[in-house]
Amino acid sequence: MLDKIKMSEKYSGVKFKTIFREKSKIKHKGIEKLRHWGRKFTELDLAPKIEGGFAGNLSFRTHRGFIITASVANLSGLNDDDLVEVTDADVCLKHVFVCGLKEPSSESFLHHAIYVRRADINAVFHGHDKLTLKFNDLLNFPVTEKEQPYGSAELVNDVVKILDKCKDYYYILIKNHGFISLGKTMDEAGNEAISQHKRAIELNKQAK
Repeated sequence: MLDKIKMSEKYSGVKFKTIFREKSKIKHKGIEKLRHWGRKFTELDLAPKIEGGFAGNLSFRTHRGFIITASVANLSGLNDDDLVEVTDADVCLKHVFVCGLKEPSSESFLHHAIYVRRADINAVFHGHDKLTLKFNDLLNFPVTEKEQPYGSAELVNDVVKILDKCKDYYYILIKNHGFISLGKTMDEAGNEAISQHKRAIELNKQAK
């Protein structure tokens, strides 16, 4: 997947206007757990290192919206500055409303759309796993129809189509891009990603 990013679309920042409702560090009891999973994703190469940061973004639901990693945040060692609370988002106007000190992840629209449609979901982890993409014919995960630009409304719409089709999906592949792992808790979302990664590793061993 990382090779795919380099070949097809270089990261050029967020594709929306960030509107700060409050500029201050975010405090929440769930932040330490998010830090744990950021480290875990980088250790397992589920959030590969790219220029300026890491290819991945993690979030969890709050009473005002959701806390998400900032654009190009260092997932292996998240600082307080690297966390942003998204309180609202308008895809049509391309506005994301936040509290925090940095711009939120480029995939904030995607996280927002999932939380709106899945009341049962309290954590959304987006990462990149070349092996689950490679062996999806055997793993049979739901996958978006087309390759779409990162952070785009088209990508969000393709994921929404899958979510609207079935309310029981907890692991979705984005064509030629990566995965979305969902959970009622951060541990559920993280462990789901690891579980599917391990399945793909076994298939890769068998293929050799």
